[in-house]
Amino acid sequence: MSKKREIKSGEQRYCPACGARRDTDDRFCRKCGAPLTGEAKPNGKMRGLTGLRAFGLAVLALAIVYAFLLYGNRVSDSQPSPQSIPISAVGGQPAAQPAAQPLTARAAADQLFNQAMTAHETGDLASAQRFIPMAISAYQGLASLDLDARYHLALLGLAAGRPQDALAQADTMFGEVPEHLLALSVSARAYETLGNEAAAAQFWQRFLTAYTPDIAASRPEYMDHARALPARRDWAEQYLRERGLR
Repeated sequence: MSKKREIKSGEQRYCPACGARRDTDDRFCRKCGAPLTGEAKPNGKMRGLTGLRAFGLAVLALAIVYAFLLYGNRVSDSQPSPQSIPISAVGGQPAAQPAAQPLTARAAADQLFNQAMTAHETGDLASAQRFIPMAISAYQGLASLDLDARYHLALLGLAAGRPQDALAQADTMFGEVPEHLLALSVSARAYETLGNEAAAAQFWQRFLTAYTPDIAASRPEYMDHARALPARRDWAEQYLRERGLR
């Protein structure tokens, strides 16, 4: 066996990778396996990865894995759940809202009637004087008038201080329904305004006579004025009783 050659001056006495002592004829480091000569090829181990370094890297990798396992679920649990995004936020068109329908001429007239009569009954004379003519004009502008619209016109005539207009509307209503309760009541009130107590008492008596059988007819205008009719009945009974006619 040949002797190991002496390490020449300037040659490295230690492995340049891990610092382990080497012999003169070593081609690879006996500790880390790093090549020690230019012609030597690595033996499959990572060059420069010493045992201490390899251990440190392994420990670091384990620490990273442990941290991920420990905190990963916490992070995911702390994240807010995805919220739905409105379609308008991404450039889509929102659901179309139904367009408000314009008032019909009859509905506009009824609204004016309600405003006029509310103002009249609450003593708001300024508003009553403004809305009563507007409501009357709105009804007169309709193509046709049903019994309810004619009753409204009769009440507006009374509110305007024109009882004859109320009687004219009542007469037209009698042409369709001879003992119409609303026409009887508005006629009685018109004669009260005119100071004709006898005529008023006559119409109130007809009203009370027709009340029970005709109320059962459930006419649409009776339903619309369901609270007014009992009040008219109470007034008729009181009116006749005060005059000894009941």
